[in-house]
Amino acid sequence: METAEIVGVGSELIRGETLDTNTAEVALSLRPYALGVWRTLRVADDVERLAQTARELWPKARLLVFLGGLGPTPDDVTTEAVARGLGLELEEDPAMLAEIARRFEQMGRRMTERNRKQARKPAGARWLPNERGTAPGWWLREGGRDLVVLPGPPAEWKPIWEGLLPRLGLPESGAVRRVVKTFGLGESQIMEQIADLWDRGVTSGIYAHPDGVYLSAEGEEKSVGSWIEEVSRRLQDYVWGYDDDTLPGLLHAWLWERGETVATMESLTGGLLAGLLTGVPGSSRSFLGGMVSYSMGAKASFGVPAGILSAHGAVSAETAAAMAAAARQALGTTYGIATTGVAGPDSLEGHPAGTVYVGVSGPQGSQARLYRFPPLGREAVRQRSAYAALAYFWRLRP
Repeated sequence: METAEIVGVGSELIRGETLDTNTAEVALSLRPYALGVWRTLRVADDVERLAQTARELWPKARLLVFLGGLGPTPDDVTTEAVARGLGLELEEDPAMLAEIARRFEQMGRRMTERNRKQARKPAGARWLPNERGTAPGWWLREGGRDLVVLPGPPAEWKPIWEGLLPRLGLPESGAVRRVVKTFGLGESQIMEQIADLWDRGVTSGIYAHPDGVYLSAEGEEKSVGSWIEEVSRRLQDYVWGYDDDTLPGLLHAWLWERGETVATMESLTGGLLAGLLTGVPGSSRSFLGGMVSYSMGAKASFGVPAGILSAHGAVSAETAAAMAAAARQALGTTYGIATTGVAGPDSLEGHPAGTVYVGVSGPQGSQARLYRFPPLGREAVRQRSAYAALAYFWRLRP
């Protein structure tokens, strides 16, 4: 199988100051094609190291993509380095230089001498115009192989790449890929139930996400369909969606269909749950609002009975259920969802970090469930708790 190599450029990526999502997104976009993506690389802003990387990868790859390092500053050296590594001469393009100057004029700014380097590309390469910035990319085709150099900001490289990808003539794989999305079971628990299905007629995968554990199958359409159906049958209520589904999106679609509404009251998640719900376009049709009741006093002021708080404490099933009911009553919604617990790092009321209760209230009454998340850090617990609340609601929906 022919291969693709994807290189993220930037010393900030190596130091961990910026998270490299670019190489992952390009790799994901190549999934429909019969190309082996066996690794992605990150290389510092260093001319010699980048030149060596280009020199080593170009002879072997059907597709070689570099992302980043096309700006005007001294550490933006990708074009220079790749050209050096491949023995290519650079040339300045007067038309591109004029275009860059025009962009600056439109922004009411003066183009500096440093920006001239952005109008240079290897002889024979084609420009990839950047409609959202001043750094164009470039594309070189040689001997049926493609070398693509793109700017680093996602808002800039994505439109360029989306327009270029169909023009590369990459061989399509013909394989179908489906994903089953679950919440409430760990990877080992899931494998106990589906181990005999692993790679049976498909290429299987399992991986954790903040909103649960995903299982993937790739292969011939009929085999993939059968595999997905059997996995879903075995995992039953733990399955909440497929493929591109999201928990907030499914929840809103269900509420819209019924003409119903929801409100939230959050303690440890501090608004993350409301943030997930409002991330869906049109969410105001079903999400009426939320409250962050971080202290005992705030919980009481928002309608949680003082007797429940004094008898059971802030971290309890009773309080979570009462919070959901109070949210529902305060905003007059069909349903209420609540979170309370211990994000960490310290314990609270004798409960260790990762102890979380989520509550749901609706026309049929109020109830709550306990989750015990690993103490993987405060933010990880908070994020999982917000998704747990949505998953619990989805599982309980009538």
